[in-house]
Amino acid sequence: MAALDLRGWIDDLEERNDLKRVKAEVDWDEEIGAITREISSQFGPALLFENIKGHRDTPCRRLFTNGTGTKERVCRILGVSEKNTYRELVAIFKERFSKPLKPVTVSSGPVKENIIKKDAVDLFQFPVPKWNPHDGGRYIMTSASVVTRDPDNGVLNAGTYRGMIAQKNTIGVLLAMTQGWGKHFSNYIKRGQEMPVAVVIGWDQALFMSASTPVNHPEYELAGSLRGAPVELVKCETSDLMVPASAEIVLEGFVSADPKTFEPEGPFSEYPGYYAGRKTPKHAIRVECITHRNDPIFHGCLTGSSPGRTNEGTTWTPATFSAMAWQYLEEAGVPNVTGVWRGKWPELLRVQIRKSHRGHAQQVANALWGCHLANYAGKHLIVVDDDIDIHDWEAIEWALCYRINAGLGDISTFPGTSGSMLDPSVPSAERDSVKYGHGKWTRVLLDATINWELEPQDQYGGNRYPPLGTAISPEMKETLKRRWKEYGF
Repeated sequence: MAALDLRGWIDDLEERNDLKRVKAEVDWDEEIGAITREISSQFGPALLFENIKGHRDTPCRRLFTNGTGTKERVCRILGVSEKNTYRELVAIFKERFSKPLKPVTVSSGPVKENIIKKDAVDLFQFPVPKWNPHDGGRYIMTSASVVTRDPDNGVLNAGTYRGMIAQKNTIGVLLAMTQGWGKHFSNYIKRGQEMPVAVVIGWDQALFMSASTPVNHPEYELAGSLRGAPVELVKCETSDLMVPASAEIVLEGFVSADPKTFEPEGPFSEYPGYYAGRKTPKHAIRVECITHRNDPIFHGCLTGSSPGRTNEGTTWTPATFSAMAWQYLEEAGVPNVTGVWRGKWPELLRVQIRKSHRGHAQQVANALWGCHLANYAGKHLIVVDDDIDIHDWEAIEWALCYRINAGLGDISTFPGTSGSMLDPSVPSAERDSVKYGHGKWTRVLLDATINWELEPQDQYGGNRYPPLGTAISPEMKETLKRRWKEYGF
């Protein structure tokens, strides 16, 4: 169902028997996370926890999660048939990401029903979970959209970044300088100013998807395109930042570059399925104002997936990342891209091309590794011909086995590039985001297209490769079709 705020989405889920209201008392300390992990890994219903230990009488009593936990839910958010395949969803996201829809400004909205400022700010009034056993604390920013504005050109950015409650009015955050708000922060540092921040918690899931994807238009515009209606925005109380008028909760604050303001953050169970980071001083949001709806609903989510264990983001991030990668390749002028697929983890990207020239796969790699999507994606890049189905791992494996010859240059490495600071295969010293701004990768291109250094052979009918030995001749196909029942099948 397109164009809904969080409450409308919850109502829609309940009407379809796709929501579970958990009325039993649960503990915010690991129990909510454990329940969510089990349900998410079973691709079960969305969850609304209504009886959270220590939060029966706080202003915020309820927690919603797993709202995007199945492909069918993602299709309903987009307003398309639930029967769409992931191949089709990539095309749908790609088309909508190319048609931004500008937001509109309104004077007020439900998010202004309660306004809390200065000393009254207390983040512990929200039922924020400690999601995982070894998390460093209670992570309030998991599915939140963190809004900042570029002080040079005024463009708004909304990104999904992690943040852990430190004190009643501070949040330790992982701030990568390569991400949207990191670039804005660099411009504030040059001006000698703190950066205003607004943390949006609980709204249309279309914003969650847009803010979690390295898009090339402002996230509010692409959320509007995904939801089929413009985002209605209202001005913050303490800055000129704009936030959805019907959001559940907005935390308004500032980030300073002064190390004296840093707060402890980490570790946290991250998208690779491992804990990432240590509890070290990092940048912090100093919250100076909270606005929220009456009886607000906290929204959060698990991250991290491993074989057999998953989270709700794995139902749509492969499609959104693939759509953006495909769009970037087209904008960079790479010809004849016929498919892109990311799979469950962003480090491995697969690209299908109709090969038109020697070095085509290398052109794909250069374009992808040079765009900001590569901050967390494309550590390993597989490029295949258009006869290989990139959604079929058996086909990919076959191409890797029989179309790669390392001696002919089909495997290339690109060391010393910026990469994910959350990848446990990189030495921890190289993943210091405060020191380096991001992580460090050596990237790999696996060119699994037929190598054009191989000469066409007369014995192969002028092709570089022998005929496919598993094929049945057209004549014999007709014979089998005609006699199949006669064979007893």
